[in-house]
Amino acid sequence: MRWICVATMLMPIVASAQAKPMPMAMGHGHLAEGDSLSRAARDQIAEARRAASQLDTPEKARAAGYRPRFGDVPLQGVHWSNPALVLSGTFDIDRPPTLMFAPINGRDQLIGVAYTYEIKDGAPIPDGFDGAAMWHEHPALSIPGHRLVMTHVWFIDSPYGPFAHDNPDVPFFERGMRPPPDGWLDAETLRRVALALALAARQAPRNGRIARGPHSDSVIAVLASQRDSVDVQAGRLEQLRRAGDRPGYQALAARIGAESDGLVATIKAIPADPLIRSIFARLLDEALSEHPAAGH
Repeated sequence: MRWICVATMLMPIVASAQAKPMPMAMGHGHLAEGDSLSRAARDQIAEARRAASQLDTPEKARAAGYRPRFGDVPLQGVHWSNPALVLSGTFDIDRPPTLMFAPINGRDQLIGVAYTYEIKDGAPIPDGFDGAAMWHEHPALSIPGHRLVMTHVWFIDSPYGPFAHDNPDVPFFERGMRPPPDGWLDAETLRRVALALALAARQAPRNGRIARGPHSDSVIAVLASQRDSVDVQAGRLEQLRRAGDRPGYQALAARIGAESDGLVATIKAIPADPLIRSIFARLLDEALSEHPAAGH
Protein backbone atom coordinates (compact mmCIF):
# COMPACT_ATOMS: atom_id res chain seq x y z
CA MET A 1 0.00 0.00 0.00
CA ARG A 2 1.23 3.45 -0.85
CA TRP A 3 0.64 4.79 2.64
CA ILE A 4 3.00 2.12 3.94
CA CYS A 5 5.69 2.62 1.29
CA VAL A 6 5.99 6.39 1.58
CA ALA A 7 6.53 6.03 5.30
CA THR A 8 10.11 5.00 4.61
CA MET A 9 10.87 8.60 3.73
CA LEU A 10 9.22 10.00 6.83
CA MET A 11 10.60 7.61 9.41
CA PRO A 12 14.13 9.07 9.72
CA ILE A 13 12.84 12.50 10.69
CA VAL A 14 10.05 11.36 13.01
CA ALA A 15 12.03 8.57 14.65
CA SER A 16 11.36 8.14 18.35
CA ALA A 17 13.43 10.11 20.84
CA GLN A 18 14.54 8.58 24.14
CA ALA A 19 11.84 9.26 26.70
CA LYS A 20 12.56 10.41 30.24
CA PRO A 21 10.92 8.66 33.20
CA MET A 22 7.72 10.20 34.57
CA PRO A 23 4.93 9.11 36.89
CA MET A 24 2.20 7.03 35.30
CA ALA A 25 -0.62 9.46 36.01
CA MET A 26 -1.08 11.55 32.90
CA GLY A 27 -3.18 14.46 31.78
CA HIS A 28 -4.88 17.53 33.05
CA GLY A 29 -8.34 16.25 33.69
CA HIS A 30 -10.37 17.34 30.70
CA LEU A 31 -10.76 14.26 28.54
CA ALA A 32 -14.05 14.82 26.75
CA GLU A 33 -15.78 11.68 27.95
CA GLY A 34 -18.38 13.43 30.05
CA ASP A 35 -21.59 15.18 29.11
CA SER A 36 -20.39 15.91 25.55
CA LEU A 37 -20.45 12.22 24.65
CA SER A 38 -23.38 9.89 24.50
CA ARG A 39 -23.54 6.86 26.74
CA ALA A 40 -23.17 4.72 23.61
CA ALA A 41 -19.94 6.52 22.65
CA ARG A 42 -18.53 6.10 26.16
CA ASP A 43 -19.36 2.39 26.06
CA GLN A 44 -17.67 2.10 22.65
CA ILE A 45 -14.52 3.80 23.96
CA ALA A 46 -14.45 1.35 26.86
CA GLU A 47 -14.83 -1.54 24.43
CA ALA A 48 -11.99 -0.20 22.27
CA ARG A 49 -9.81 -0.06 25.39
CA ARG A 50 -10.65 -3.65 26.26
CA ALA A 51 -9.91 -4.86 22.75
CA ALA A 52 -6.59 -3.00 22.57
CA SER A 53 -5.52 -4.17 26.03
CA GLN A 54 -4.63 -7.50 24.43
CA LEU A 55 -2.15 -5.65 22.19
CA ASP A 56 -0.61 -3.26 24.68
CA THR A 57 3.06 -3.87 23.87
CA PRO A 58 4.98 -3.72 20.58
CA GLU A 59 5.80 -7.41 21.02
CA LYS A 60 2.13 -8.38 21.26
CA ALA A 61 1.29 -6.09 18.35
CA ARG A 62 3.96 -7.63 16.12
CA ALA A 63 2.80 -11.15 16.97
CA ALA A 64 -0.72 -10.15 15.91
CA GLY A 65 0.39 -8.88 12.49
CA TYR A 66 0.93 -5.19 13.22
CA ARG A 67 4.02 -3.31 12.06
CA PRO A 68 5.31 0.24 12.79
CA ARG A 69 4.79 2.52 9.80
CA PHE A 70 5.68 6.18 10.35
CA GLY A 71 8.05 6.46 13.27
CA ASP A 72 6.99 8.72 16.14
CA VAL A 73 4.63 11.16 14.44
CA PRO A 74 4.50 14.47 16.34
CA LEU A 75 1.35 14.80 18.48
CA GLN A 76 0.30 11.23 17.62
CA GLY A 77 2.93 8.62 18.50
CA VAL A 78 4.04 5.61 16.47
CA HIS A 79 1.37 4.02 14.28
CA TRP A 80 1.43 0.20 14.18
CA SER A 81 -0.95 -0.99 11.46
CA ASN A 82 -2.34 -4.32 10.34
CA PRO A 83 -2.68 -4.20 6.51
CA ALA A 84 -5.39 -6.87 6.36
CA LEU A 85 -7.59 -4.91 8.76
CA VAL A 86 -6.91 -1.61 6.95
CA LEU A 87 -8.00 -3.12 3.64
CA SER A 88 -11.12 -4.73 5.13
CA GLY A 89 -13.02 -1.45 4.96
CA THR A 90 -15.37 -2.64 7.70
CA PHE A 91 -15.53 -1.00 11.12
CA ASP A 92 -14.98 -3.54 13.87
CA ILE A 93 -14.45 -2.02 17.30
CA ASP A 94 -12.84 -5.22 18.57
CA ARG A 95 -10.20 -5.23 15.81
CA PRO A 96 -8.55 -1.78 15.56
CA PRO A 97 -6.44 -1.64 12.36
CA THR A 98 -3.91 0.77 13.92
CA LEU A 99 -2.35 0.95 17.38
CA MET A 100 -0.59 4.09 18.62
CA PHE A 101 2.42 3.78 20.93
CA ALA A 102 4.63 6.48 22.47
CA PRO A 103 7.86 6.28 24.48
CA ILE A 104 6.77 7.20 28.02
CA ASN A 105 8.35 6.21 31.32
CA GLY A 106 11.21 4.63 29.42
CA ARG A 107 9.05 2.17 27.49
CA ASP A 108 6.62 2.13 24.57
CA GLN A 109 3.11 2.57 25.95
CA LEU A 110 -0.18 2.13 24.12
CA ILE A 111 -1.76 5.61 24.05
CA GLY A 112 -4.64 4.99 21.66
CA VAL A 113 -5.88 3.30 18.53
CA ALA A 114 -7.00 4.42 15.09
CA TYR A 115 -9.71 2.84 13.02
CA THR A 116 -8.04 3.16 9.62
CA TYR A 117 -9.57 1.92 6.39
CA GLU A 118 -8.90 2.03 2.66
CA ILE A 119 -12.31 2.35 1.03
CA LYS A 120 -13.11 2.58 -2.67
CA ASP A 121 -13.88 5.98 -4.16
CA GLY A 122 -17.60 6.57 -3.88
CA ALA A 123 -18.08 4.02 -1.14
CA PRO A 124 -19.62 5.20 2.14
CA ILE A 125 -17.44 5.77 5.17
CA PRO A 126 -17.79 2.84 7.59
CA ASP A 127 -20.15 3.11 10.51
CA GLY A 128 -18.16 4.09 13.56
CA PHE A 129 -18.46 5.65 16.97
CA ASP A 130 -21.70 7.21 18.08
CA GLY A 131 -21.96 10.96 17.78
CA ALA A 132 -18.78 12.93 18.30
CA ALA A 133 -16.17 10.81 16.50
CA MET A 134 -14.77 12.45 13.38
CA TRP A 135 -13.46 10.56 10.37
CA HIS A 136 -10.64 12.34 8.56
CA GLU A 137 -8.83 11.56 5.32
CA HIS A 138 -5.20 11.20 4.23
CA PRO A 139 -5.36 11.80 0.45
CA ALA A 140 -1.58 11.74 -0.01
CA LEU A 141 -1.35 8.28 1.55
CA SER A 142 -4.26 6.46 -0.10
CA ILE A 143 -3.87 3.95 -2.92
CA PRO A 144 -5.25 4.85 -6.38
CA GLY A 145 -9.01 4.57 -6.60
CA HIS A 146 -9.37 4.55 -2.82
CA ARG A 147 -9.69 6.90 0.14
CA LEU A 148 -7.79 6.39 3.39
CA VAL A 149 -10.17 7.33 6.21
CA MET A 150 -9.34 7.26 9.89
CA THR A 151 -10.64 8.14 13.33
CA HIS A 152 -8.45 8.18 16.43
CA VAL A 153 -9.43 7.06 19.92
CA TRP A 154 -7.12 8.33 22.67
CA PHE A 155 -6.60 6.29 25.82
CA ILE A 156 -4.65 9.06 27.56
CA ASP A 157 -5.97 12.48 28.42
CA SER A 158 -6.54 14.65 25.36
CA PRO A 159 -7.38 18.37 25.51
CA TYR A 160 -9.22 18.09 22.19
CA GLY A 161 -11.31 15.08 23.21
CA PRO A 162 -10.94 11.32 22.78
CA PHE A 163 -11.52 11.35 19.00
CA ALA A 164 -9.20 14.23 18.07
CA HIS A 165 -6.79 13.95 15.14
CA ASP A 166 -3.86 15.22 17.24
CA ASN A 167 -3.09 15.08 20.95
CA PRO A 168 -0.77 17.92 21.98
CA ASP A 169 -0.24 16.34 25.40
CA VAL A 170 1.83 13.52 23.87
CA PRO A 171 5.11 15.48 23.42
CA PHE A 172 4.95 16.60 27.06
CA PHE A 173 4.54 13.01 28.25
CA GLU A 174 7.36 11.81 25.99
CA ARG A 175 9.73 14.38 27.51
CA GLY A 176 8.80 13.51 31.09
CA MET A 177 6.92 16.82 31.45
CA ARG A 178 3.39 17.65 32.47
CA PRO A 179 1.01 19.42 30.08
CA PRO A 180 -0.11 22.90 31.15
CA PRO A 181 -3.02 23.10 33.59
CA ASP A 182 -6.49 23.75 32.19
CA GLY A 183 -6.94 27.27 30.86
CA TRP A 184 -3.27 28.25 30.86
CA LEU A 185 -2.87 28.15 27.07
CA ASP A 186 -5.25 28.67 24.18
CA ALA A 187 -5.60 25.83 21.68
CA GLU A 188 -3.32 27.34 19.03
CA THR A 189 -0.49 28.13 21.44
CA LEU A 190 -0.76 24.66 22.97
CA ARG A 191 -0.50 23.00 19.58
CA ARG A 192 2.46 25.12 18.49
CA VAL A 193 4.47 24.58 21.67
CA ALA A 194 3.68 20.86 21.54
CA LEU A 195 4.84 20.69 17.93
CA ALA A 196 8.09 22.49 18.77
CA LEU A 197 8.72 20.12 21.68
CA ALA A 198 8.05 17.11 19.45
CA LEU A 199 10.16 18.17 16.48
CA ALA A 200 13.08 19.25 18.66
CA ALA A 201 13.15 15.81 20.27
CA ARG A 202 13.69 13.95 17.00
CA GLN A 203 17.06 13.13 15.54
CA ALA A 204 17.73 14.33 12.00
CA PRO A 205 18.56 11.83 9.25
CA ARG A 206 22.23 11.74 8.33
CA ASN A 207 22.46 9.38 5.41
CA GLY A 208 20.47 7.55 2.77
CA ARG A 209 18.12 9.09 0.22
CA ILE A 210 17.06 11.99 2.42
CA ALA A 211 20.28 13.47 3.77
CA ARG A 212 23.63 13.44 1.99
CA GLY A 213 26.54 15.74 1.30
CA PRO A 214 27.47 19.29 2.38
CA HIS A 215 23.98 20.72 1.78
CA SER A 216 22.31 18.34 4.18
CA ASP A 217 25.14 18.64 6.71
CA SER A 218 24.80 22.43 6.86
CA VAL A 219 21.02 22.28 7.29
CA ILE A 220 21.32 19.61 9.99
CA ALA A 221 23.75 21.88 11.85
CA VAL A 222 21.09 24.62 11.87
CA LEU A 223 18.52 22.10 13.08
CA ALA A 224 20.80 21.02 15.92
CA SER A 225 21.01 24.62 17.13
CA GLN A 226 17.23 25.00 16.96
CA ARG A 227 16.75 21.76 18.86
CA ASP A 228 19.16 22.84 21.59
CA SER A 229 17.29 26.12 21.98
CA VAL A 230 13.95 24.37 22.46
CA ASP A 231 15.45 21.80 24.85
CA VAL A 232 16.82 24.51 27.14
CA GLN A 233 13.53 26.40 27.14
CA ALA A 234 11.55 23.20 27.75
CA GLY A 235 13.35 22.69 31.05
CA ARG A 236 12.52 26.22 32.11
CA LEU A 237 8.88 25.76 31.03
CA GLU A 238 8.49 22.78 33.34
CA GLN A 239 9.98 24.79 36.22
CA LEU A 240 7.42 27.54 35.65
CA ARG A 241 4.57 25.02 35.66
CA ARG A 242 5.76 23.52 38.94
CA ALA A 243 6.05 27.00 40.44
CA GLY A 244 2.50 27.87 39.38
CA ASP A 245 3.76 30.87 37.42
CA ARG A 246 0.99 31.15 34.86
CA PRO A 247 2.06 34.46 33.22
CA GLY A 248 5.66 33.29 32.94
CA TYR A 249 4.56 29.95 31.55
CA GLN A 250 2.32 31.60 28.95
CA ALA A 251 5.08 33.93 27.78
CA LEU A 252 7.66 31.18 27.46
CA ALA A 253 5.22 28.78 25.80
CA ALA A 254 4.53 31.43 23.15
CA ARG A 255 8.27 31.82 22.51
CA ILE A 256 8.79 28.07 22.22
CA GLY A 257 5.76 27.74 19.97
CA ALA A 258 7.12 30.46 17.69
CA GLU A 259 10.07 28.16 16.94
CA SER A 260 7.85 25.47 15.44
CA ASP A 261 7.68 27.14 12.02
CA GLY A 262 11.47 27.41 11.85
CA LEU A 263 11.88 23.77 12.83
CA VAL A 264 9.48 22.63 10.12
CA ALA A 265 11.17 24.81 7.49
CA THR A 266 14.63 23.53 8.41
CA ILE A 267 13.53 19.89 8.37
CA LYS A 268 11.98 20.35 4.93
CA ALA A 269 15.29 21.74 3.65
CA ILE A 270 17.39 18.73 4.69
CA PRO A 271 17.21 16.63 1.49
CA ALA A 272 19.99 17.54 -0.94
CA ASP A 273 18.12 16.50 -4.08
CA PRO A 274 15.47 19.11 -5.09
CA LEU A 275 12.92 16.49 -6.19
CA ILE A 276 13.27 14.47 -3.00
CA ARG A 277 13.12 17.73 -1.03
CA SER A 278 9.80 18.58 -2.68
CA ILE A 279 8.34 15.11 -2.08
CA PHE A 280 9.61 15.06 1.49
CA ALA A 281 8.05 18.47 2.17
CA ARG A 282 4.66 17.28 0.93
CA LEU A 283 4.85 14.15 3.07
CA LEU A 284 5.84 16.15 6.13
CA ASP A 285 2.94 18.54 5.54
CA GLU A 286 0.65 15.51 5.34
CA ALA A 287 1.97 14.20 8.65
CA LEU A 288 1.65 17.54 10.46
CA SER A 289 -1.54 18.96 8.96
CA GLU A 290 -4.83 19.15 10.80
CA HIS A 291 -6.99 17.07 8.50
CA PRO A 292 -10.61 18.07 7.82
CA ALA A 293 -13.48 15.76 8.40
CA ALA A 294 -13.98 13.12 5.72
CA GLY A 295 -16.99 13.66 3.50
CA HIS A 296 -19.49 10.88 2.97
